[in-house]
Parts: sequence; C-alpha cells; structure tokens
Amino acid sequence: MFQIKLAVSLFILASLGAMVNAKKMVNCYYGTWAKYRTGNGNFEAENIDPFLCTHISYSFFGIDGPSGRFKSLDTWLDMDTGLGMIRKTMQLKSKNPNLKILAVVGGWNEGSDKFSAMAADPHKRKAFIDSSLAFIKQYGFDGLDIDWEYPAQREGSSPRDKQNFVTLLKELKNALSPLNLELGIAVGASATTAAISYDIPNIAKYVDFINVMTYDFHNQATLSYNSPLKGQGENNVESAIKYWLNAGAPASKLIMGLAFYGRHFAYAQQPQAGAPQLGEGTPGPYTQQRGFLGYNEICQLKNSGYNFQFDNAHGVPYAYNGNQWIGFDDAKSIAMKVQLANSLNLGGAMVWSLESDDFRGECGEKYVLLNALNSALGGSSSSNPNPPQTVTTRKPSVVVTSAPVVSKPNAPAGCSSDGYFANQSDCNRFYQCSGGVRYEYNCAAGLHFDTVSLSCTWPGQANCGN
Repeated sequence: MFQIKLAVSLFILASLGAMVNAKKMVNCYYGTWAKYRTGNGNFEAENIDPFLCTHISYSFFGIDGPSGRFKSLDTWLDMDTGLGMIRKTMQLKSKNPNLKILAVVGGWNEGSDKFSAMAADPHKRKAFIDSSLAFIKQYGFDGLDIDWEYPAQREGSSPRDKQNFVTLLKELKNALSPLNLELGIAVGASATTAAISYDIPNIAKYVDFINVMTYDFHNQATLSYNSPLKGQGENNVESAIKYWLNAGAPASKLIMGLAFYGRHFAYAQQPQAGAPQLGEGTPGPYTQQRGFLGYNEICQLKNSGYNFQFDNAHGVPYAYNGNQWIGFDDAKSIAMKVQLANSLNLGGAMVWSLESDDFRGECGEKYVLLNALNSALGGSSSSNPNPPQTVTTRKPSVVVTSAPVVSKPNAPAGCSSDGYFANQSDCNRFYQCSGGVRYEYNCAAGLHFDTVSLSCTWPGQANCGN
C-alpha cells in the first residue's frame, strides 16, 4: 500500500511542478551546424540538457524558391541517411516527455526573397503550408517557428510583405491548430525594424509566441554592446520590449531574446563603449567567425590576460586585452534581463543559442547561462537526465536527484503525521512521511529544502528549519 501512496504522491508533485514550469517558456534555439565544429566546440543533440528548456528550436530549415515548399537545408546533417540529427534530437523526449521540439524555417542566411515570393502567392503559400505540415508530422516536431529576416526590408522584399506575413500566419495557424501544433515567430526587436516589418496587433492574433530578438544592437562604427539591458535610444532590451508591448503585443506571448554570444571588435584608443572601433575582432577557436565569440570562448579568456568589467549603466559586461574588445552577456546580465521579463509579465525567454553556452563546463558550471536564466525565471536550475525517481516539488520546481530510501514502518522516525519535512541535520536533505513510512530524498547539489514552499531552492531563499 505504501508503494501506491508514494507513486500517487510523486505523480501529484510532478504535475504541480509541470504546471509551474508551463507558465513560462524557455525556448532554446539550437544551431545544428555546430555538429561540424571541432574539439570542445563540437555540439550535437546528446549535449542538450532536456530539463533546462521547455522548447528546443531546431535551426534551420528553408524554402525552395521555385515551388515555395519547405525543405531541409542540410539533408546529410538532418536525415538518417547521414548524421540523423533530427532523430537524435527527438530522442530527448524520451528523457523529458514534456519537452517541445520546433522546426525553425529561415534565419539570416536564408534571406527574405523566398519568403516574400511565397507569402505573396496563394499557390506557393499552400505548397509551403502543406509541405511544412507533412514534414513536422513525419518527424515528430511539435510545431513551426517562422524566422523571416526581415519582411519588407532586405533584398527581394516587397512593400506588401507586412500584410502578406499576416496572411501567411493566419493560414498556418488554421492548419496547425487542429493538430495541437504550435506556431511561433522570431522578430526583429527595435522600433525602427518593427515599424517597417510587422503589423503587431494582427500577427499576435495568429501565433502562440513571439521571440523578440533583443540582441545584435551593436553598430559598425564604435565599440558597442550586443544586447544592452538599458541605455539611450531604442537599441536596448528594455526599450525594444516596451515598444512591442505598447504596439499591441500581449505580454503573455512575448518571449525575451537572450544572447549566449558576444560581439568582438578591435580598437586603438580607449576600451570603452562608444570609442571608435577598427573592425571585427579575431575569430574564436570554435565559432571561427570574425567579430563573433560564443560565451564558451569568452569565458576562457579570463586566463588569457583579458580585463573583465561590468557596465552598470547598460547592465552588461565587457572585456578587453591588447587591441581586442568584447561586449557580451554573463550570468549576472542574463539574470537582470529575466528579472525585467518577470516584472513585465512576459511569457518567458529564448536563447540564441545552446551551443554557445559553456555546455561542457570548461570554465566551471555546465550551462551556466541557461541555469542563470532558469533560476531567475523561477524554473529548474539543475537536472539529472536519468533520475531513478524524479520528484518535483512546488515552486521553484527544482528537480530532486535521488531515489528514496525507505524506513520500515517499525522505524518511522519523525513521522507522526503525513507530509514533507526538512532533515534537521542537513538542509540539502528532506523526507516524506506517508502512512507511517519515511522516504528520504536529497535536493540537487547546492540547493536547500524550504519548509514554507516545500521546494528545493537556493540557500539564501530557503528556511529549512535548522
């Protein structure tokens, strides 16, 4: 009987935790081409912690220009005839059945012209919708993410793109909704970009979420931050998000974009934001791209003579050495942005992108930025991919990583009543009493059990009764 009670109790607690996490989206974009990187930069589906994201956005797919049909951009990478990355990504659901995996169409390199031509032509729109639906159903995706960069702005665009985008989204929503498939979009963040490209109130009607790409705010003339939290003008996270809210986007559908990378410049004068820059910085060992460094490359520079500073006026860090300067994000700035998202009641946060975090823990904690996001958002900040028994307590829904140790009914120490209780000698531990039986658990490493919320949380937030 006690085993049945335990199973029911675990199910109820897990359900409570799932409801807490479901309130906020953590959308993790995954640049699948990182599979081709060498050394510790090599990244594939097996490196993803499926408990730190509510959604994985598999990037990118494309559009066939002549027909308008959905297509794979790298069949060798995606399909089982090659590296089988779609199948390997879908296997993450066996670890976390609540995980959603989305197919992302577009990106900067895919351009605007094929989107523009497809959205303007009813026959091509139908071909795109039908082929997209067939593909995501065949491979088990949970929805579609449209990343058109950017309607009515780039080469091949049309002034009609703004309205045609609404039509495309309406027709996509009508096709996806009956199958409970999600529809999201990624959008340019600034007021200038948004005013040209988006009919905000109307696109918001037909999508489940709007990923606001609140990064790439840097300019080409000066040392400038990639994703400043605040500052003068429109090129900062706070101004962009408030513009979208004021323009009619529901807060619950807005997902704040967080950058797990930095922009890298050369300079000749002062290593401060606003000083003239001399061009893009030298490539990193993993990304091999001038002017761009993943956080997993940046954090290792602390041992290479770089001076790391934090600009409180803009809410972001920077680093410099010799004639090289980097504006980026760290755990502190990520947490500050998520606090803003919480204060505005946004639907959650998204990251670009997983493979740029310190996913191997070369500088310390694995996935330090993604963990900082989850902690600030109020979700899981640690996980065990294969727990013997997974227990999720109430908010903040932190996963407990131990199987229960059962005390026999004849030795129910401290079990005069049913419930969950702190271990009086160790705040990392707690126990459940059920029917006179005591079940022992550990919180994840570094967390304490809080007797008020019945959750594993950070020590400074926990009252463990000791």
